[in-house]
Amino acid sequence: MGTRKSAAALTATEKSDFVAAVKALKAQASGRNYDWFVRTHMTYFNAVNSHNYAHMSSSFLPWHRRFLLELENGLKAINPAVNLPYWDWTANRSTTGAPFTSDFMGGNGSGGNGAVLSGPFAGSTRWRINVSATSSTSLRRAMTLRGSLPTTSDVDSVMGVSTYDVSPWNSSSSSGMRNRAEGGLSPNLHNRVHVWVGGHMAQVDSPNDPVFFLHHCNIDRLWSRWQERWGFGADRYRPGGGVANVVDVDEPLDPFGVTVSSTLDHRGSYTYA
Repeated sequence: MGTRKSAAALTATEKSDFVAAVKALKAQASGRNYDWFVRTHMTYFNAVNSHNYAHMSSSFLPWHRRFLLELENGLKAINPAVNLPYWDWTANRSTTGAPFTSDFMGGNGSGGNGAVLSGPFAGSTRWRINVSATSSTSLRRAMTLRGSLPTTSDVDSVMGVSTYDVSPWNSSSSSGMRNRAEGGLSPNLHNRVHVWVGGHMAQVDSPNDPVFFLHHCNIDRLWSRWQERWGFGADRYRPGGGVANVVDVDEPLDPFGVTVSSTLDHRGSYTYA
């Protein structure tokens, strides 16, 4: 069982091992290589077979939890010592500090929305974009140009909401923790970070930026904190059977072939430092 640490707490070896594993996964010719994750996120961003899986639905958090675990397992197949780190954007808010250092995620893009200039993922020869919503073959960022990062106060306000989700179980839900965390309601923890980083992170192909996984790892960590307070059980996941466009607790999460209920308690697979 692995322990996921803050990106700011990683050793030099942990950072280099993570980068090397991500690049090795990218270099794999087939199977669940890195580009598979980009393509899968693009496919499940909107409704598939009348169900919303990845976004604007109660399954937002379970779907991404499994998505992260699949990626982490792929990295561990390359180097068993690698665990996903998380980016705590309430504490690490600089465009040059963790995780955006030259030895890890690299820095900002050039100009308003240009190619990343530094680090292991700068330029199409180091990190070529193969599956994209645009014609860019280099990773792009536009940090700080739009919006702001969530604060500790924002997080605390979401953690205090005891109800996981409410009808109609989408971005129109007027209450619930999930919609506040995802972005349909203020304080909008998830969406605003994508917008703040900009570039590929603000597009449907956002996993092209490896910081996607650090951001979503932090979202998963916050959901874990919420579960520690309010419960890990299936009864905390609100939708009942037969709700249109919503994955019920005992229904499978495509394309992973596991049920929502199997994702709810992660403590047998990993913990957070």
